[in-house]
Amino acid sequence: MPPIFGILSTKLQGPDRDMIRRMNGAAKYVKPRKVEALEVTGGYLATAVVAENPLVAGRDVVVVKGEWVIAGDVSLYGGQGDGETRGQGDGETRGKGDGETRGQGDKETRGPGDKGIGSDVEVVLEAWMKWGEECLRHLYGDFAFVIFNTNTGEVFCGRDPLGMRPLFYCIMEYNFIFGSELRYVLESLPVRPPVRQEYLLDTLTTVIIDKELTPYENIFRLKPGHFLKYTGEELHTTQYWSLDPDKTIRFEKEEDYIRVFREKLVQAVNARCTGVQTLGSELSGGLDSSAVCGIAADFAQQANKSLTAFSNVFPEGTDIDFKDEREFIGAMRDFKTMDWVGVDRLKKVIPELLAYSLEIQGGFIQQNFNIFGQGIYEVAGEKGIQVLFSGFGGDELVSARTALPWNELIHDRKWKVIWDEVYYKGLTVRALLKPVKLAIRYLGSLLYRPKFKYGVFTPDLLNRRFANLPLRQVFAQKYQLRQRLGEKFKQPRRDRLAQRQSARIMLEHLPQRMEYCYTAAAQYGLEYRYPLLDVDLLETCLAFPPWVKQHHGRNRYLFRQGIRGFVPEKIRERDDKSGTTIPQVYYSLVTEREAILNLVNSCSGSEFLNEIFDFSRFPEWYGKLVKRDPKDMNYSMPGAFYDYLMIMLYYGRDARSCVCT
Repeated sequence: MPPIFGILSTKLQGPDRDMIRRMNGAAKYVKPRKVEALEVTGGYLATAVVAENPLVAGRDVVVVKGEWVIAGDVSLYGGQGDGETRGQGDGETRGKGDGETRGQGDKETRGPGDKGIGSDVEVVLEAWMKWGEECLRHLYGDFAFVIFNTNTGEVFCGRDPLGMRPLFYCIMEYNFIFGSELRYVLESLPVRPPVRQEYLLDTLTTVIIDKELTPYENIFRLKPGHFLKYTGEELHTTQYWSLDPDKTIRFEKEEDYIRVFREKLVQAVNARCTGVQTLGSELSGGLDSSAVCGIAADFAQQANKSLTAFSNVFPEGTDIDFKDEREFIGAMRDFKTMDWVGVDRLKKVIPELLAYSLEIQGGFIQQNFNIFGQGIYEVAGEKGIQVLFSGFGGDELVSARTALPWNELIHDRKWKVIWDEVYYKGLTVRALLKPVKLAIRYLGSLLYRPKFKYGVFTPDLLNRRFANLPLRQVFAQKYQLRQRLGEKFKQPRRDRLAQRQSARIMLEHLPQRMEYCYTAAAQYGLEYRYPLLDVDLLETCLAFPPWVKQHHGRNRYLFRQGIRGFVPEKIRERDDKSGTTIPQVYYSLVTEREAILNLVNSCSGSEFLNEIFDFSRFPEWYGKLVKRDPKDMNYSMPGAFYDYLMIMLYYGRDARSCVCT
């Protein structure tokens, strides 16, 4: 669905024409879009649809029913049960061998495949008129919407549980200004607000800002899984969804877990294929993207449609020593029927790509995957792809690597499970010694129970990472940047695997990356969809016992078993990931040394930037990135390097935004 934006007056006054003009002017895309708008009492609501062969008409995105009007960026995927996994009074759902678990949504919530019911946005408005704020519990899909009452001036907004669709907003003189992209809100304002000091400091320390905040003062994001009410006098946001780590699903047989997981996974992909004419999928060669691509390829073949896979690959014929994923990408192409496009070059040099991202994202950003994925967006847009699948999100839960939580199993007295996991290879010497080690570790955990844990990001690792950043010592000390970095990675102790996994899926980086990719892909008429972040799939997987996720010494066990037949065995059994997700970026980094260091030098005269950066250290940092020394990979932080370049570009062109006084 296309981006939405608008201005709503809780006093029911006519919207400012200059604000509307500026907001409409922000609708600039590589694949041209046209603004289709509706003016109602006290409001202006609009959408930017692809000009040639639009996916939807404007009336399907902005809908009026009586006193209510809605603007929605919505894709619903059909009914999936009643939204509850029903327990037995003790928080545990026990399988009876039929694998029945109830998912997200409601049978009255209809998706794009249903006939004669209007658009998905109309369905949302009908749900609101029937259930009020409870309507969000009946929606299954990706959505961000704004509902306005033309009689009272009341505003109600909702956003999907994981934040697939963005929603930015600002309050100015009883006006509620909103947009799917930050730049719509930003450009509507008469004066650009200053950058949040917190946002700049977080970016400098590689920390992701809180979910409700944006780079700018007085502009906010509606958090995923939340709704918002605004009356002109009060604004309240309320969480309506979160993962419940205490829910459990238990079956008697291992095969039932695999079968149910596989059904949920296939359903998550197929639901997002329904009603789409031109399907595309990112294919990196790893487990996640290959699984999504394989399931989508089967759907496309059965529906007599085509699926095009897009892969970032390293340029051939160069003398740079680099291994990409062509071997596994090729195996996937041989295994499933699909068209394929390899992208081995970026059309712009890195400084130009960063400057372009500044323009469309509305400012410097904290994650840069979307910047270097532009090669895929360009080709997919040229091919007329409507929906682009991504395997992103699997590492957060569904396909995450996990270690068996032995302490948890001992605490819960799961002796049968422990016996099976220890002695699955028989009575070996190692297996016989294992119980002793487990007992010592468990007793130690009872004696020493720290309130916080760092996980893999130990203080030593963070010290070495921070030391690599070319920050002025005086600046870093003034704003306590090392402490800021440490606080971010200091996580509350969570003893149960389900608690750790549910906390990980709720981290700030997840919706932020999807927001950046949303804006970048929209430039080319693309809509991203993330099957591995399907709510029903997540809730089901989280409720499964920990041993089925890491079983008999095999990591990602459930996922590997569930994707059998969708990917070749060469991929299903692999236990490594070589190269990088976007390998041609390394080629650009190596070959564009002059352009990159010229950018650094051009900004070195800025008094403000010199307070932050030690410019003399950038060539050394660049050299580490190019060298790709395995011993230094955890500390060189290429993402931070590109973030710093974007900060230079931003402040170099707009001195008004300088902060940190």
